[in-house]
Amino acid sequence: MHRREFITGSLTALCLTHPALVFAQSAIKPTLQIAATSPWLTNGVAVAPGGECFLNSPRFKGHYESPALARATADGLVPFPGNQWNAWRDGDDGLHTLVNVNAVHIFDNELVWVVDQGAAQGETPKTGAAKLLAFDMKSGEVKKLIRFDEQALPSGGAPNDLRIHGDKIYVTDSGLGGIIIHDLASGRTLRRLSASPLLRKPDNLAQKGFKGKILQDADGKRPAVHSDMLEVSADGVWLYVSTPTGPLYRIKTASLLDDSLDDAALEKYLRKIADIPSIGGSAIDHAGNLYLSNVEKRSIDYLKPDGSVETLIQDERLITPDALVIDGNGWMYVPAPQIEYLSAHNQGHEMTHAPWFIYRFRLPDWVQKS
Repeated sequence: MHRREFITGSLTALCLTHPALVFAQSAIKPTLQIAATSPWLTNGVAVAPGGECFLNSPRFKGHYESPALARATADGLVPFPGNQWNAWRDGDDGLHTLVNVNAVHIFDNELVWVVDQGAAQGETPKTGAAKLLAFDMKSGEVKKLIRFDEQALPSGGAPNDLRIHGDKIYVTDSGLGGIIIHDLASGRTLRRLSASPLLRKPDNLAQKGFKGKILQDADGKRPAVHSDMLEVSADGVWLYVSTPTGPLYRIKTASLLDDSLDDAALEKYLRKIADIPSIGGSAIDHAGNLYLSNVEKRSIDYLKPDGSVETLIQDERLITPDALVIDGNGWMYVPAPQIEYLSAHNQGHEMTHAPWFIYRFRLPDWVQKS
């Protein structure tokens, strides 16, 4: 599978039961369903093998009142793990609390992995506050805690998302641009392609929202998010990486792990796959098919091998669709966090509103088998 002390919010039963619906052949168009709702801005979801969902809520400006990470129950969302990790308050150093969780994942075990940027939006994290954590999904016990030193994450860096293949963790840095690789077996951490121009948002591209609206604040300042989305192929050979504006690149993981290649040499191994629209997230399936959440069209697109895209589903409820997750039964989960309605992206006008939704739809069989 790839990709709070309060009981609040509401949730459909979809995240609590193992999906068993059967989708017919590709003649039937996918239908969008509400999988979960949240009273807090939610931009990520992890789905356990049994169907249980975990949601993360980043602390953007004006969105501090959340537990950062929550488990879906029949009565709504509850903080997870439900102890001091959910107790962050403004001014906390963030060393032993979840501050600004930007991604949540469950891979092939009983662990819930999160990426914590360690400081609320616009703030500088304390040394060690930016971290990766893995919680036991049943007990909430911390099984892994990985902190970044200044070599792995220099000042200005921001861990954004992660993927795990074997004993390697791959993390994007959206603050400076770069890829962080942590070896679970040895404990060694590498930083690769640091601030490479190919992993930084191109100056000539603007991050956009629905119908191509340019994201900017009241003073016209535009977001400059660097390497963000990443995927690793099922065989572990290829790593795909992109800024929210594209282009999409890929590189062999063996090259990233080759100590004889410095960053200048590594850049030559990056291959451009496609120019893409502004996206919020991505996913890859077992067959190597790539999917993009197209924020300009409020759609989920399938990236064909020739670099062209085909829309799988389009719905105006997908307001800034974000991180995508494919469960083990062919369902794709899509958060709609309304990022384009944040004041920093909407010319100073805060238009986000509760509830926030996690949607899902069944991937067509023809896509999964291609």
